[in-house]
Amino acid sequence: MEKLKEYAEYHGYYDGFYLQKVKWGKNLISDSEWNLVKNLSQDIYLVQKNLASKEFADRVNQKLNESCDNQDTIEYLKRIAGKGW
Repeated sequence: MEKLKEYAEYHGYYDGFYLQKVKWGKNLISDSEWNLVKNLSQDIYLVQKNLASKEFADRVNQKLNESCDNQDTIEYLKRIAGKGW
């Protein structure tokens, strides 16, 4: 959850995150984790806005269940994805 909070702190803006955290070795979330969160957020946003097929939504839910450690993490990710950063 702390890694998602770090992502949310920068509103998904990687350049700002990089300049303030990665450059100085203070980041909690890795580049690959950042990209996973970004991709999941975009997919969730499409599903939430009814811009995706049922099959796509099912794949997103499956990926969420595989990638997240618990339901609270999934719900937090859905909340930040809904902001449309």
